[in-house]
This record gives sequence, structure tokens and C-alpha cells, in this order.
Amino acid sequence: MAGDSAAETPSEDTLKILIATDIHLGHLENDPERGGDSFLAFEEVLATAAEAQADLVLLGGDLFDHARPSPAAMLRATQLLRRYCLGDRPVALELLSDDTEAFGRPVNYRDPDLNVSLPLLTIHGNHDDPVGQQAVSSLDILSSMGLVNYFGRWSDYTQVSVAPVLLRKGATSLALYGLSHLKDQRLSRLFKEGKVEMQRPPGEDWFNMLVLHQNRADRGPGNYIQEEALPGFLDLVVWGHEHDCRVVEEQNITRGFFVTQPGSTVATSLAAGEALPKHCALLQVHRKKFLLTPVPLRTVRPFIFKTIVLSEEELGDASVNENEKVQEFLKAKVYEAVAEAAARRSGDPRQPQRPLVRLSVFFERDNQDFNRVRFGQNFTDVVANPGDLLVMKREARVREKRERAAHDEPPLPAAGAAPDVEALLHDYFASLPPERQLGLLSARALTDAVRDFTVKRDDDSFRAVLRAHRRRALDALTAAGVETEAEVAELMRGCRLELDAAEPAARRELVRKAAATPSPRAEPLAQPRVTLTRTLPPVRAVPPPAQRGGRRGGGGGGVVVLSSDDDSAPEAAPAGRGRGRGRGRGRGRGRGSPRAVSPPPERRPARAPSPPPERRSTPRRSAAKKSASWLQNMIASKDNIMDEDSD
Repeated sequence: MAGDSAAETPSEDTLKILIATDIHLGHLENDPERGGDSFLAFEEVLATAAEAQADLVLLGGDLFDHARPSPAAMLRATQLLRRYCLGDRPVALELLSDDTEAFGRPVNYRDPDLNVSLPLLTIHGNHDDPVGQQAVSSLDILSSMGLVNYFGRWSDYTQVSVAPVLLRKGATSLALYGLSHLKDQRLSRLFKEGKVEMQRPPGEDWFNMLVLHQNRADRGPGNYIQEEALPGFLDLVVWGHEHDCRVVEEQNITRGFFVTQPGSTVATSLAAGEALPKHCALLQVHRKKFLLTPVPLRTVRPFIFKTIVLSEEELGDASVNENEKVQEFLKAKVYEAVAEAAARRSGDPRQPQRPLVRLSVFFERDNQDFNRVRFGQNFTDVVANPGDLLVMKREARVREKRERAAHDEPPLPAAGAAPDVEALLHDYFASLPPERQLGLLSARALTDAVRDFTVKRDDDSFRAVLRAHRRRALDALTAAGVETEAEVAELMRGCRLELDAAEPAARRELVRKAAATPSPRAEPLAQPRVTLTRTLPPVRAVPPPAQRGGRRGGGGGGVVVLSSDDDSAPEAAPAGRGRGRGRGRGRGRGRGSPRAVSPPPERRPARAPSPPPERRSTPRRSAAKKSASWLQNMIASKDNIMDEDSD
């Protein structure tokens, strides 16, 4: 149980652990104002651990903001770890476990090639979990460099058996259980089915501590981990993933253990929970007693969040310049928030000057709404987030959503209430009425694609999911041979439900295989080609143009071919006409010489088609664009001309 006696015991028997979660290194790193906030807070965490002479640093996941951090973020992270974790101070921890089983490599402070003074142990979160075909995490890279000790990773998602990392300092023995991030739906199902096992070490003198990275707040059935699902022999649970700072330990009355939720060290969203003061914690353990001391972070940028309902404010006569009055009122609220942030400053010279301010404003009438971006430009040099200073919501719509929720239709989730975009999409699809549910695409597969795109920076995630859906739909339709529209809809529904019901690993494998299956290339539809054949009456000679009065293009022929310029050229002229003739006139004869008439089509010798002429950059010929009636009229006019020539 918790107690102050842990601080009064000899230091050689007291284990000191600096705890922090959700560091999110690299968050908004390209922002000139906020790009360095995450690194500044992480440096303070490491400096606090070094100053307190902690025996180790324990992180609860999401060390990086992206699964594939930029080279600049990785460089700054390694520089900080080398500066604060390497040194000559001896490490008093004794590792009793097999380090290759716990960490996949020798623990870094026992590596003869390294000089580690501050060991750092971490699990991965949903932002820095393994990605790619080789399933490599950014933590694997830091672990291979000997800068962190990465544990709690799982590859078998059908059965989770957690073996503790056993550490000892003097008379204090610590059994540290690590559970890196898993899908909440999957992990809650495994807990429900009794497939999560935590191996207990022999003896009763162990202080049992679990660090995990999951949803703690109730976000719907199966979408969070209930505290009651955790085993009762635990003494302390370090909960990551939730950014609200609830660092003071809270006891679960049902199970008996304590829970601490340090929250994030940097504000990654402008939500009310992120506005709580940021902390890390110093844990001191002596045998079975512990003391948890919150440590406020002094270099974190101040953040003020305010909710304003305009109908509850005195704005004067609404019929006179209401829009201007609202803007002036909100400007005053912004300056009040800036003054409040200045009063909260820690005095640390490294703390950023410009605060974060978010006003959540509920309005009633259109005259109260205005351009948010233009409003924020008034505070470019005052706050750190002028572009998203305001969020405006119509009060009537919020009221309608609440009333609708009380009757039949659930409200759509609010973006500020969701911890990440994955949870937001899940809540959104779950809240849709049946007639608006997806008919072909899998909501879970789309959610996975959004997560891979936003968190893992996988630019091909959407393309792969859509390609997989199309391939699966075509294969199912081809195999089933359905005919009616109802049968097609039912078959597509089965394909969607199969993906929705699959385990995440199995669903990803189905998508990967379907996306990798080459689909038959669709051949482009040929332009319509009309071929008209008419056998001419026997004619011995055709008078030259001078005797026929007027120029007619190309002379008579037995075959007329009309097509667009996308098709190949007509066949070469039959024998008797010179190859390579000019515009509408053969060059192989003298002027006035009789012209040989082509034999009927059935008597012509077979000739190989000549190569198509070089394509000219001319407009598409109008013949391919004319209607069928125009084509028949043109053919009839040619028949009349040919009949006159025959006469």
C-alpha cells in the first residue's frame, strides 16, 4: 500500500523510478513556433530523473509522435538520450530475469561496450508501434543502439502471456509487467475470454507493477480496458495513452491496486483534457510500500481552454452590430486567457512565451458567426495557435443532438472528445443509423487505413484498401455468378462483414493479399468503327477530273471506312493506284489517262495492311462525332455521286 515510509528508508533499499508517458517526440516539428515543445519537455523529464538520481526511467508508450519519425526527430532523440542516460554513475539495479527474453538483447547497462548511468525502460504505444513488412519500431532502432530497453512487445495475438522483468535493489524486489499497445477491441476480448496471463514470480515479497498503453475512459463496449479486468495481485498500474493528467494515484476499490495516469508531456490536441497542468512522477518503492510524488513540468507551454455560450452572456442589443459585438467580446476573452496563462508561468527561462488558447464558442444566430481565420490573425504575435484559436458550434444543433440522443438516434462523436482519429472514426461509423451504414467498404478496414496514414505515414494505405475491396468484390461476383441486384447486395454485405469480423491481424492479411493480387488489366473500349461495302457496277474507264467537273476526294472505291483518329488507318489502296499518292489523286498516271477499276472485293488478292501513317496533331475528325442519321445521309450522297460517275 502507499505510505510515506518509503521516503524514510535507506536509499540502498529504496528503488527510485521516474515515470512519464506519451512524450510524442516530433509533434508539429515543422511548426516554427511549436516544433520544439516535445523535445523540451522530454529533456526536462530526463533532467529531473538525473537530478533525483533515479535508478531508472519508465515510459508508458508513444515516445515518438509517428511510427516512422523523421531523421531530425530521431537525431534529437538520440542526442538527448546520450546526454542524460550515458555516464559514469554506477547502476544499483540487479536484473534477475533473462534479458534476451525480456528485451531481445542484453540490457544496456550490462553491455561492456556502453557506459549507462540511467537505464530507460519503455513499451510502445499506438504511435510508435512496429510497422512495415519487417514489423520494425523506432524503439527497435534505439534499442539496437543501446539507448533504451524495449519490452512488452507481442507477436501472438491469440494468447498473451506476460512474463515480468524482475529487478532488485537491496531489500526491494520489483516485478515489472509490460503490455505494449494492442487494439482495445482485441485486448478486451482476450481479457474476457481469459486469454491474458500474467506470470507471477515465486515468493510474496515482490512489488508488482504493470505499465500499459490502452484506452482507460469508457468509449463504448469493447473499446476500452476495464480496470476490473486486470489481476488483483498488482500493486500499482501505470496507465499510458490517456493524455489527461491524473498523476495522483487512485485506488480501485474492487481490485485493490492503485492506478496512476501521468498523461502526456505535450499538448497534441486542443482539448480540455490537454489543458490540465502537465506532470511526470517520481516513484519510490521500499519492499511492498510506495510513495508517488507528482513533479510538475516547468518548460511546458501554457494552455488555456475556455467554453463560452453566447446566449448566457450579456452582449447588449442584438439588433445593432451584433457580429462586431461578438468579435469584440471574444477578443476580450482571448486577452483574459493570455493573462491567465501569464499568471501560470513557472518562471523557467526555457518555457515558451506564447501560450496556447482555445475558445469553444456556442452561438445561436448567423449574425453571431464570422471568419475564424481572420479573427485569429489579430493574435499572431500573442498566441501560439492563431489559426485554430476558435471553434464555433451552433447551440441549437448541439441541443438537437442531445435531444435526439435522448430519443432514438445517437449523436455523432465530437472530435475533441476522441483521443485519436482512429477512435473518432470508430465512434462515427458506430453512431450512423442503419440506412447510412457502409454497404461495400469495411469500416474497420477504413479505420486501419486512416490510422496507418495519419500515424504511420503510410501513403499507400487508402489505395491498398480500396484495391483490396475491388479485388475481393470482383472475385466474389465471378465465383458466385449472381444475377439480381439483391443477390449482389447480399454478397457484398457478406464480404464486408467478413472483414469487419476478422481479427486485426487477419484483416490486414486479407487486405494485403487482395491488394497484392494482380487484377486483369481493363482494355480500353475501342472507338466505334463502321465499315460499309458496296460492289460497283463494271466500269471500263473513269474520265479525268477536268471532264467530270469538280474535284472529288480520293476517287471511287469499293470500301468506305469511317472511324475516329484513335483507330488505325484504312488499308492500302489496291493495285493500279500508285502508292504514296497526293491529296485525292493518284501520281502513277499521267493527266487524262484512264484509271483502272478495282476488282470486286471477293476477287481481290489478300494484301498485308500497310503501317499506319504518322499521327498528325489535328483535331479529332468530325466523322467519329456525327450521329447515325448524318452517316446515312452522307453514304446516300456518295451513292448518288458514284451513280453519276458510272453513267
